[in-house]
Amino acid sequence: MKTRLMIVDDHEVVRMGLRAALEVEPDFTVVAEAGNGKDAIEKARAHQPDIVLMDVRMDGMDGIEACREIRNELPATRVLMLTSFAEEETVVAAVLAGAAGYVLKNVARARLLEALRSVARGESLLDSKVTKGVLEKLVGMKRPADDGDDLTAREREVLILISEGATNKEIAATLVVSENTARNHVSHILSKLGFNRRSEAAAYAAKKGLTGG
Repeated sequence: MKTRLMIVDDHEVVRMGLRAALEVEPDFTVVAEAGNGKDAIEKARAHQPDIVLMDVRMDGMDGIEACREIRNELPATRVLMLTSFAEEETVVAAVLAGAAGYVLKNVARARLLEALRSVARGESLLDSKVTKGVLEKLVGMKRPADDGDDLTAREREVLILISEGATNKEIAATLVVSENTARNHVSHILSKLGFNRRSEAAAYAAKKGLTGG
C-alpha cells in the first residue's frame, strides 16, 4: 500500500519539485497540495493523508500552527516539517506542536525519502544538526501547570495578545520581536498550559481575567 502524502509550501515551484521527486517512488503518492496553513488544514480534513510534508514559514497561519491543528483533528496523520532554517527554538516549537520530525530544505533527495519512510513506519526523527539542543530544551521545560504560574512575564504578555485575537505577526510587531520568536512563545504557552489550540488559551486568559487594560 502506498503512503499518501500532502505537500504544503507557499512556493508553487517548490511544491512542483517535491511532487516530481516523490511521485516517481513506488511507495508514495501525493494526494494533495496546499500553499498556506489554513488551506493545509482544509485539505488534510478532505484527504486525510498519512504524512504531511509541511513548510515551517508561510504567510498567515504558519506550518507550526497548522501542524498543531492537523495533529489535534487527525491524530493518525503525521507531520514532517521542512524548512531552510535549523533553529533550535523553531524545532522545539515544531515538536511541541506534534511534528514527527524535521528536515532541512537543502537535504539530499535520498535523505528526504529516508525521512519520509521513517515517519511512515511510525518513527520520530530530527535533523542531526539540532537534535542534541532540542532534546536538552525539551527535558528542561516544565509540563502543564493548572494555574499557569510557570508562565514567564513575557509569555503572559503573549497570552493576553492571543486572547485579543492577535496573529503571530501582530504579536511580533507589538512586542518588537521577530515573528519566529512570537511563534515560539505561543507554542511554549500552549505546551505549559496543556492546550492544543489558541482558542483554548484565549478562553483560559478570559477565565483568569487576563487583559491588556
